[in-house]
Amino acid sequence: MTRLFLFGTLRWPDLLNAVAGQDIPTIPATLPGWQVARASTGDWPLLIPGQQAAEGLLTDPLDPDALGRLNWYEVAFGYVPEVVNVMVDGAEVPAMVYRHNDPGGASGQGWDLDDWIAAHGERTLIASSEILRAEGRLSPDQMMARRGVVHARAHGVVMGRATTRPITVGGGPVLSDVTVEEIRYPYDGFHRVEEWLLDHPRFDGTRSGLIERAISHVTDATTVLPYDPVRDRVLVVEQIRVGAVAKGDPRPWMIEPVAGLIDAGETPESTALRECEEEAGLTLSAADLHFVARYYPSPGGLAQVLHSYVALVDLPDDAGGLHGLEEEAEDIRAHLIPLDDLVAMISTCEAANAPLIVSAQWLALHRERLRLNG
Repeated sequence: MTRLFLFGTLRWPDLLNAVAGQDIPTIPATLPGWQVARASTGDWPLLIPGQQAAEGLLTDPLDPDALGRLNWYEVAFGYVPEVVNVMVDGAEVPAMVYRHNDPGGASGQGWDLDDWIAAHGERTLIASSEILRAEGRLSPDQMMARRGVVHARAHGVVMGRATTRPITVGGGPVLSDVTVEEIRYPYDGFHRVEEWLLDHPRFDGTRSGLIERAISHVTDATTVLPYDPVRDRVLVVEQIRVGAVAKGDPRPWMIEPVAGLIDAGETPESTALRECEEEAGLTLSAADLHFVARYYPSPGGLAQVLHSYVALVDLPDDAGGLHGLEEEAEDIRAHLIPLDDLVAMISTCEAANAPLIVSAQWLALHRERLRLNG
């Protein structure tokens, strides 16, 4: 079959054409005996038996390239092809449809494309290009295992597009003034290496000409420094860091705030609460969080944004201990230390983690206010 019946996310023309690599004409069609429902495990559509006919779109006959791209995209998300007869203007037309055998089954709720586009569309469109680049390089199982980080990285781009920093010094050129000639992807993995060929305006009014820059594109992250204003002490975590190993650091176990990558669909705040539970055994609410800063740790070569917080929390003597998720091979030890000791560690360089330094200095500046007002 070279025609597809589309009942879910690919009914969105922007996504369909991006995945297919070309404009795909479609016509309305229905699939009798089936209906579309929301999966119980997430916001994606399932085709399940039903009394009515599932509404969708039927593509024109697809060329091999478009069909191959669409097939990889669907199979990579766990959808399996099968042949069906759809109805078009009262006539049966054979087509292929992709069904997902989700072990969680349907939720009992309907699924709405417009709601899905509003919640996930922009991120999914960004992620689709990385998923398509994996064709022939990864197996469907490997792609499924990487799906979370691919969408989390795309989520960071969506958040970046929605954020405009205030400018009181400098300014002038903006993103639209940059001409991107090409982006190459020599490595797609947990991190992604990108080679950008671009041209940008110079401060003297000329253009830079074509230049090449390489970056590592990393999922955005949240950091949290838990602080007990009554006992005037903080909780920090210790774990081995491969970046320090790669630098030949004789002491690659580092002291840090609680930290974690922002998953697709999460806010920095929700990540903060989740990571405090996982890495330190602390149950917090959003009201306990105090915003420190949103910043790029090293924008010359690292595409990542960090969101740092201080959290006000009760830290009794038994609040330390061992933590971490076994399935993520985390081996984390939590320590309680007086805030003054942490601040002193900055000048001795014992505190060598950027979010820890930023958060400790912010906390030292705001300590009296926090101890007074909570």
